[in-house]
Amino acid sequence: MFEDDDIEDYYDDEKDREAAIERYEEMKKTQGTAYFDSSEFGYIIDHYVEKNQLRQSRKALELALQQHPESSLLKIKEARQYLLEGQADNAFQIMQHIERDEDDEPDYFLVLGSCLAVLGESKSAIESYFNALPYFDEDEKFDLYNAIAFEYQRMQKYDLALDFYQRALSLASDENEERGNIYQEIRSCYLSQNRRDDAVAFFKRLVDQNPHDSQAWANIGECYQQSDDFGQSIDPFEFALAIDPTDIVTNVHLADTYYDLGRYQEAIDTLHEALRQGVEHTAIRSALGESYYALQDIQNAETNFKKAIELSEDNGIAWDGLGHVNFSREDYKTALKYFEKASELQPWVTQYLYSISTTHLKLGHIDLALKALHKAQEMDPLDPNSYYYIADIYGQMNQIDEAINTLNYGLMQTENDPMLLYLLAYAYFVKGDRLHGLDTFDRALEADFDAWPDFIDYDRDLLLGDNDIINLIEQHRIQNKQNPEDNA
Repeated sequence: MFEDDDIEDYYDDEKDREAAIERYEEMKKTQGTAYFDSSEFGYIIDHYVEKNQLRQSRKALELALQQHPESSLLKIKEARQYLLEGQADNAFQIMQHIERDEDDEPDYFLVLGSCLAVLGESKSAIESYFNALPYFDEDEKFDLYNAIAFEYQRMQKYDLALDFYQRALSLASDENEERGNIYQEIRSCYLSQNRRDDAVAFFKRLVDQNPHDSQAWANIGECYQQSDDFGQSIDPFEFALAIDPTDIVTNVHLADTYYDLGRYQEAIDTLHEALRQGVEHTAIRSALGESYYALQDIQNAETNFKKAIELSEDNGIAWDGLGHVNFSREDYKTALKYFEKASELQPWVTQYLYSISTTHLKLGHIDLALKALHKAQEMDPLDPNSYYYIADIYGQMNQIDEAINTLNYGLMQTENDPMLLYLLAYAYFVKGDRLHGLDTFDRALEADFDAWPDFIDYDRDLLLGDNDIINLIEQHRIQNKQNPEDNA
């Protein structure tokens, strides 16, 4: 608790702060000049930063440095200003040349740590944050603990990150957003170590302590969902929504779970219940659109995708959904326009590029189809799909050597992905190179035996008529102890 002297100091500081800000605002109105000491300028600059008025904080800072060019306090605030303006290099340069005053050391270490963190120097950032810790009472360390935990997480030192996230959690307010953000990072740390059960146990302890903690219930659901255990995720999501039926994220996650289980009508029912609860949101509408599309209810899908875009024109999923709606109607030009809009909004999503490529193929634009796939390949060289689709196009063009080169390169990037091995084996058989074809088919069976029927479907007449192929399948079936009927 505060001592009487602490309370008096607090109110004195607040009076000084308000007086400085008021006098500064008056000076601006009259376009006059006035002198402020460095601490008064500190109050003024902080006031504008807190209101996110960075232009005003920059003007106050420039005037402050004119009047107090040697002030370490103001130089630290200048470094912070550069950080907020996205110029971490400039901020760090200033921090390196500051002659610290003992009174400024807490802010010095905080800003230096933030600079180092933005520059990717996690270890040094943590050292700086640790230097700041002694200057704060325990109940003031929430942001510091969070910052330290985040840097440990970036360094993949997950146990240390968990330790500091849990320290921050002990100081978190009851606000759902604040606690929810920490829960999300704790879940991520556990799942990054493949410790799903430990994550579930952690959140179950929280709901044992507080059964009305909707965020903890939701995180249990997400732990199961992210490990593809969709059936287990339903109850926790429903418990969370029973407590807080207006939670947008949990509504969408529950609907996604039903969607992934192929229970599309239940996904739709979940989302309509959210709408009845007054939760009108672009994510709800786009998820509805996807669920209706899965049921081939194209009209309702289109209606919801359009409503999602009305709510937010930046919703790439909804634009992509409209692309699929028009693709299903064979209106490929309109579909392409929507797919390209989705990719423009979310250029990191390679799936949109695959849709663009497929649509260009329908329009006969083979070069543009390949261009989109090569872009996807550059963005995510570990994704086997881009190599598969590029090779498939070359195969359709009867450029078998190009297909083989693409697949061999893709196999080097993806550590012998089975899908690529099967397609490469088929390419060798089409070329008439049975020796390489059988060798590659053997490797494919070793990598994923269950996928061989898809290989046969490439060309049943060509492949089922080859006794060596049948013999290899039987050899691997025996190794896998399967019955011939299993893959009939």
